[in-house]
Amino acid sequence: MSRSSANPMVLVLDMGTTGGRAIVFDANGQVHGSAYREYRSVFHSPTVIDHDPETWLQAIKEVINELKQTKPECLANVLGLAVTSQRATILPVDKNGTPLAPAILWQDKRSIKECKEIEERLGHDTIYQRTGLKIDPYFSLPKILWFRNEKPEIYHNAAYFLTAHDYIVHSLTGEFKTDWTQASRTMLFNIHRFQWDDEIIRELALDENKLPRAFPTGTIAGRITKRAASEFGLPEGLPVVMAGGDQQCAAVGLGAVQPGIVKVTTGTGSFVVAPIDHPATSSKHKVVCSASAIPGHWVMEAGIFTTGSTYRWLRDLLSSDDKNSTLGSYDALNHQVELSKPGANGVLHVPHYAGSAAPYWNAKASGVLFNLSLGIKKSDVIRAFLEGICFEINKNLKIIDSMLKENSDQNHAGLTQVHVSGGLVRLDLFNQIQADIYGLNVIPGTTEQASALGAAMIAFVALKVFGDVTEASKTMGSLDFGRMKMPNPEMREIYQEMSELHDAIYQALLKANIYERSSKIIEKLNKKYGKETIPM
Repeated sequence: MSRSSANPMVLVLDMGTTGGRAIVFDANGQVHGSAYREYRSVFHSPTVIDHDPETWLQAIKEVINELKQTKPECLANVLGLAVTSQRATILPVDKNGTPLAPAILWQDKRSIKECKEIEERLGHDTIYQRTGLKIDPYFSLPKILWFRNEKPEIYHNAAYFLTAHDYIVHSLTGEFKTDWTQASRTMLFNIHRFQWDDEIIRELALDENKLPRAFPTGTIAGRITKRAASEFGLPEGLPVVMAGGDQQCAAVGLGAVQPGIVKVTTGTGSFVVAPIDHPATSSKHKVVCSASAIPGHWVMEAGIFTTGSTYRWLRDLLSSDDKNSTLGSYDALNHQVELSKPGANGVLHVPHYAGSAAPYWNAKASGVLFNLSLGIKKSDVIRAFLEGICFEINKNLKIIDSMLKENSDQNHAGLTQVHVSGGLVRLDLFNQIQADIYGLNVIPGTTEQASALGAAMIAFVALKVFGDVTEASKTMGSLDFGRMKMPNPEMREIYQEMSELHDAIYQALLKANIYERSSKIIEKLNKKYGKETIPM
């Protein structure tokens, strides 16, 4: 394929948790072609989650082939390819880049014992201050230690431990490289120096040579090899840009590139990202600090594991095999939400379906549906699921707002507006619920694919089409102000009370040791009846 600069375009590969997509953007942010393929992880249990890396490569082959068949003209002007992906998922590979085991997904919780080992050797404060992260199974380091402890032959034979992003970059270019945004989610990366942390690596007796070299986000990792060109149907020699972590890319795509603006993406989970110009940490370690997609800058971040996925779970639970079922779609659920009043008749839903990340960081937390009575309607329960997502997000927004004010040179400078994206954002009522609970204006992006758009901006900067990300954002980025939602003052007080009760439910269960007791019962049940492997 010839590549002309008359209408320059970039191809973005966005490899998420449940599916991968290819999107072609021009330098005005317009989409000229897209394709998507789902893939499934393997849930050996609710807390042990593997993923076959071949599904990522197969998805890339299929989406590129679909683009070539449906939009062959748009690929002719592609100047480069950008890779963005989920973060913290870890995969051991040999010197040729061949996987030695399934990837351990970022949602996996099998490495709780390894987290205790990290705590004993280094302590929470050291890890948090040096890496900006909490000691939690979410991140990559405990997963690497799990391989060393439980699968020593795999650890020994591994040439590298790669994230999903790094594995795809190697598959395309033959290079073992990562970027700062991905590295900063491993718990092995010093966010002050932007390099692997020698002290942590030495204290845990890890081999630094098993980590790929880390480069600034936006670095051209290499070019499409002859082998990759044949395998994936891509032009040989096409430059491959490391756009890095999907959530940092989404912040760029949604124009959250200066302090005061926060982006909230709600997909499988929800990710809250607020840009800052220096590393900032919470005194109680509730939110984390990572490298920004803009090299030399940082973001405060809060991740909530299961939000949109709980709404999907509810859809599947309420659906049936009956073809005449009226609850087997999101449209049906959304219609029900409209039948309930704000506050969901007092029903509260706590969406801890895979443990809790920010702000609680409790791997054993579980979901709760509270305040049921015989007068509660189906519509109240469904609305409570959406409100529960927003209550959980709002806890983190409050923490970030407070940290911004503490760390700002300006008086009372905090959050001013929320830019949102993700599947649930299609529902205007959900955006109104967000605005009412957050007490801030909520502005959707014009595209749900904010991560891919941000990756495209980063790629255009790397390819010298724009001078920097700010310039690219002004030209390519766009928000849908016509769908902006402003908070309803009449709802603010009651939602504040409900938000406090939402937190109190969790705190009461924690104080009574309910989560610990519940997890032990589940372990006994699994031992007695076995674990069912569920592909998801």
